[in-house]
Amino acid sequence: MERILALDGLRTVAIAMVVAYHVDKSLVPAGHWGVPLFFVLSGFVITASLSAEIDRTGRLDLGTFYRKRLLRIVPALAVVCAALLVVGTAWSQVQPAIGLYANYARVEGISLGRLTHTWFVAVIAQFYLVWPLVFAAIPARRRTQVIGGLAVVAIVWRVVAIEIMSPGWVYNATDTNAAALFVGAFLAVAGLRAPRVSVAWSLPALLGLMLLPVFGDSGDLVLWGGFVALALSALALLYASTGPAWLENRILLRIAEVSFGIFLWHYVFVRSDIPLWVAAIATAAATAASWWLVERPLVRWDTERRRRRSEPGRLLLPSPTPSVVD
Repeated sequence: MERILALDGLRTVAIAMVVAYHVDKSLVPAGHWGVPLFFVLSGFVITASLSAEIDRTGRLDLGTFYRKRLLRIVPALAVVCAALLVVGTAWSQVQPAIGLYANYARVEGISLGRLTHTWFVAVIAQFYLVWPLVFAAIPARRRTQVIGGLAVVAIVWRVVAIEIMSPGWVYNATDTNAAALFVGAFLAVAGLRAPRVSVAWSLPALLGLMLLPVFGDSGDLVLWGGFVALALSALALLYASTGPAWLENRILLRIAEVSFGIFLWHYVFVRSDIPLWVAAIATAAATAASWWLVERPLVRWDTERRRRRSEPGRLLLPSPTPSVVD
C-alpha cells in the first residue's frame, strides 16, 4: 500500500482534538469527535494493508499481523498501567485496561480513573482481533459490496442502539463504534478517487462544529452528533488523500509518529492533581521515553527479525525507522 503522508497529519489533528477535549471540555465540548476520526483512519489503514497483502501474496499472514499489533499496543499500555499501579491505582481499574476490555467495563459502570481513556484502545484491539478473520473470508471481487453492506448495517445499528441501548453502550461499545471503522474500511476497498467537488471544507467544519456545546457531553445531540462527526471524518479522509501540503508538515508527521504515547500518557497527567503546564511537560517526557525505550526498539526488533527470517544468509544492514501507525 502506497503511504499517504497526509493521513498521518490527519492523525495528529485527531489526537489534538482529543487532548483539547480532555484538557477543557468547556472550550472544546465535542473534542471527542477526534475518536470517530481515529476510527475512520484506523479502518482505512488496516483494511488497505490487509487488502494489499492478500492481493500481493494470495494469503494473509495472521501471525505477523497479530504480532505487529500486539507489539504496537500492549507494551506501551503495560508501562502506563505499571506506572499507575506503583503510585497506588487499584488493580480493579488497571485490569480492564490491560485486559483490553475497558470499553465494556465502562458500560458496566466501573470507574477506571486515570485509565478511563483506554476504552478507545480496547475498541481498536477488539477490531484488530476480529476484522482480519472476516476480511480474509470475503472474496476479492465482492469486497466493495460486502464491506459497504457492513458499513450500512453498522450505521443503522447505531441509530437503533441510540433508541434502545444505554448512552454508555452507544458511546463505548465496539458494535456501535463499528460504523466509523467500517466506513474507513469501505473507503479502503472502494478506492480513493479525487472528489468531483472540493471537500477541503470538511476538516474546518469538523473542527468548528466541535466547539458547539450542543454536541458536547451534556448537549442534546451528543449521540446523534456522532453521525455528523462520522460523515465529516470520511470526507476529511478523502481530503487528506489528495495530499494537502499542510497535512504533510514535518511537525505534524512527527507528532503522528508518537501519537499513541501522547494518547496514553496525556490523560494520566491531565487527570492528576498537578498544574496544566506540569502535565504538559510530563506528557512530553513520558511520550518520548515510551517511544525511544519501548515502542521504537520493539518495532525495530520485530522488523529485523522478520527480515532475517525472509532473507537467510544475506548480510543485513540496519533498517530505517519503521512506521508504527498502521
